[in-house]
Amino acid sequence: MEVRVTSISPIEHSINPALSFELEVSHIAYEEIIIGINGWLKTDDGKIIANLTEALKERERKSELGAKDSSFDKNFSSKVFRTNVIAFLNSRSLSHIESRRMMNRKGDVQLILELNLKVFKSETRISHLHEVEAQKLGIKEPKLIKSSGREETGTIIFYAYDPEFSSNRVNRWVLSGKGSPVFLVSVERCLETMCSIPSSDWIHDYAPKLGLGEFFVVEIPKGEETIKEAWNLVIKAEDSYRRWDTKGVFANCREAGYLLDRIVESKFGKESFIYKERWGRAYGRFEHLASLDLHLENIKKSAVYPIDEVKINKVDAEHILLATKLLVKLAENLLRAE
Repeated sequence: MEVRVTSISPIEHSINPALSFELEVSHIAYEEIIIGINGWLKTDDGKIIANLTEALKERERKSELGAKDSSFDKNFSSKVFRTNVIAFLNSRSLSHIESRRMMNRKGDVQLILELNLKVFKSETRISHLHEVEAQKLGIKEPKLIKSSGREETGTIIFYAYDPEFSSNRVNRWVLSGKGSPVFLVSVERCLETMCSIPSSDWIHDYAPKLGLGEFFVVEIPKGEETIKEAWNLVIKAEDSYRRWDTKGVFANCREAGYLLDRIVESKFGKESFIYKERWGRAYGRFEHLASLDLHLENIKKSAVYPIDEVKINKVDAEHILLATKLLVKLAENLLRAE
């Protein structure tokens, strides 16, 4: 048996945020029937974030088990069983998905479905029994006395394999187990599969319907990345952001700003219009913002603000990270234009 996720979608008409997964499970038709699926939804780090529950879309679903050793054996072939499972998420689940997404190089969501399948498997075989007339064997017709005491002419039955055999008597089909009294086996199987939701789909299609709100997407072309050292600091800041390390974000962004300021000043001179006005106005605002993390303890000690208000969170980290990228682009364009 193999399982494959064919599609994923957010459930729009649910009070709680939820994801629906369309599944295809390969199995042997007439030999196996899948009677139930459940399991766990995990993130790519193996953390369980939700239960998986099967949900029927049709009003009725019928599956059939068969017996082998007849002309119907050709029907025992690989088939696809289609169903869907639902995962109801909570705020902690969504938060963990977001944190793992931030650690993905492309910002994609990577999920693992660990599925438990309950399966009935047929061990039934057809016994090929044939009726033979007594006179053809040169013997008298057997007489049988039933439990009622009434006598009735019996039938002589022989076993002979004939997969194309059919009988006019509907009670001629005789079944047996596969070398034992066992006709039916209950099997539980554990299957695992991974699926991915691209970053753009998550941001535009999933997040709003899951109650995460809409994302403000800004694309900043890196161009030729002429100031390699500054971009390396930006990469370090992004790594810190993925770990929710706001101090690391501010520290690397601040260092990138210092580096850029030295380069622009060295190129144009301290009293130039480019450095003093075009660069200076942008960097002055940035330097003030980037130093906030350094001054938190002093601000707390000043008692000017309630102490529980003096903190940095995700929004501040996003702001400084975006501002740093824009500052690097500005510096590179100033240097290139000269």
